[in-house]
Amino acid sequence: MKLTLSAEIALPESTDTFHLAKTALIAEDRALWGVVNVEVDDEWEVRVFRADATGLTHHALSGPDVDDVFSAQTLIDLGDGTVAVVLSTGALRILDTSCSVIADLAIGGEDALRQSGLQIAPSTARGRSDLGCVLRLGSRFGARTLVPLQLDTASGSATWGEAIALDGTSYPTDRYGSDDFEGNDAPTAPVIGDVSTAGENILICTEGSSESVLKYGMDFFTVDRLNTDGTLAERLLEQSGWKRMPGKHGWTGRITSDADAIILTPIFASGEWKGKQRVLRLSDGDLSPITLPRGASKSTVLDVRDGRAWVVDGRGRLLLCEL
Repeated sequence: MKLTLSAEIALPESTDTFHLAKTALIAEDRALWGVVNVEVDDEWEVRVFRADATGLTHHALSGPDVDDVFSAQTLIDLGDGTVAVVLSTGALRILDTSCSVIADLAIGGEDALRQSGLQIAPSTARGRSDLGCVLRLGSRFGARTLVPLQLDTASGSATWGEAIALDGTSYPTDRYGSDDFEGNDAPTAPVIGDVSTAGENILICTEGSSESVLKYGMDFFTVDRLNTDGTLAERLLEQSGWKRMPGKHGWTGRITSDADAIILTPIFASGEWKGKQRVLRLSDGDLSPITLPRGASKSTVLDVRDGRAWVVDGRGRLLLCEL
C-alpha cells in the first residue's frame, strides 16, 4: 500500500497522543476523529478532535467528564459524520461535525457493568447489527469483554446489552513459553485490541493473554470473526509460539473504518518487519508493507477508509494521504 501526501494538519503544541492510536477513526465524510491530551496553562486537557483537509476543530472535555488525563473514552461512528463519545459506563455525548454538543445521554444498564468491574477502554466502535454497536470493555490496560450498546439518537436513548464473554480455549495461550509451568491449562479470555461489527459477525483483533506486553511480550495475536454470542466463527490470522522464540514479540491490530483491512503494528523493532507496519487485506488475506510519503518514514498509519489514510508523525502533525 503506497500513500501519497495530500495535506498536513498541525496538532497543538504540547499534545500527548497517548490514546490516539486506539481512538482514531475516519468518519463517513472522511474526516479523522480522535482523542488527545493537550497541555494548556500548565494543566492537561482531554480533547476530542476532528481533522479534515481544511484544519482542526475540537471539543474539550471538562473536569467532571473525565477522571484524569489517563482515563478512557470510546468514539462511536454514527454513520453521518457525527460521533458519540462514551465518557463512562453511564454517560455519552454526541458531537456534530463542528465538534459542538448535540446531546448528552445517560446510558441504561450501568449497574451490571460496575458490578462486573468493567470500565470504558480507549477505543472505537464501528458498524452495527441487531445487537447495536459493540464495544470492548475492561480497563485502559487491557479489555477482555465485549458489550453491545443500543443507541437510538432519534429518541435519545442508550442502553447496555448483555456482556459477551470470549472462550479462552479457542486461543493459543502460552503465557510462559514452556511446558514446565502451570497456567496454560486454565486459559482466560484474551486481551481484545480492537473490535468492529461487520454484518452479522463481530470482527476482533486479540493481543495475547497478558496485559504486560512491553515487559514480557505477547504469546499470540489473532484476527477473528465471532458469532454474536462470542464463539469463534472464523480465524483469519494467527501468530503464536512467540514466547518460545528469542526476544520479545507482539503486534497491535487496528481494523480499518471501512472494515476492509487490518493495520498491523509491531510493538518491537527487533522482529522480521523491523517495526514497520503492514496491512492485512481481508478479502484475500494479502499482507503488504506500507510505503509512507517522503519525509514521513517514521510515521504511524492510524486508519484507512475509501482510498484515504490518516497518519500521525513524530513532529506533531496529522498527514492526510491518498492511496
